[in-house]
Amino acid sequence: MTRTSPDPAAPDKGREVRGMFASIAPRYDLLNRVLSMGLDQRWRREMLARLPELQPGERVFDFCTGTGDVALAMAPLLGEGHAVHASDFCEAMVARAPEKCRPERGAPPHFLVSDALAQPYPDRSFAAATVAFGLRNVQDPPAALREAARILRPKGRLLILEFSKPPRSWFSAFYRFYFFRILPLVGRMLSGSEIDAYRYLPESVWAFPTPEELARELESAGLSVLEQRPFLGGAVVLHVAERPDT
Repeated sequence: MTRTSPDPAAPDKGREVRGMFASIAPRYDLLNRVLSMGLDQRWRREMLARLPELQPGERVFDFCTGTGDVALAMAPLLGEGHAVHASDFCEAMVARAPEKCRPERGAPPHFLVSDALAQPYPDRSFAAATVAFGLRNVQDPPAALREAARILRPKGRLLILEFSKPPRSWFSAFYRFYFFRILPLVGRMLSGSEIDAYRYLPESVWAFPTPEELARELESAGLSVLEQRPFLGGAVVLHVAERPDT
């Protein structure tokens, strides 16, 4: 059977994933709100509450920014003297971010189109980095973790918000039914895309490392894991890691 969505296990999935996000960019924010019942915004706030205390002039970076939700929420929290930079490899997604900027929320983030595997910044450029629901979409997640570690200063913090497979329970069975049966149907109706992005979503989550496996990958990238906090019965996990003081 011909696939209508990217294969999350394919070694060259990047190009297809980029095309998939371009196809749903006009309705991406609406789909996030509807399919998560608004919980995605709450989870992002929880992630941003774990940003480290910044020194004057320090910068924060948002990987896989999509339409900029995290970067836009972050900018007013940091106050004057701090800059937010954000990138995504899908130009159609990034193009929608500036129109969401509001003057009353302070200086807008610096948005650019670039790959999470190779950012155009020197080593130790940022005090913190974030990535919300994007790590499993990159071509090589361990390489993206190494790139995040590279651009962080000593004691810089990496915050990752990502879907996960809930531990086995009645909720896990219910969630799997919703995730694989209901969500793709609703997503297909609302997205207006011929690419079945909401078939790819659950498949990519089930192919992604468990929190324990991701912790090992973070450590292999040279980062220390400080916290792994589950939400929604373990369906979403916030990973907090830090670059050593060297």
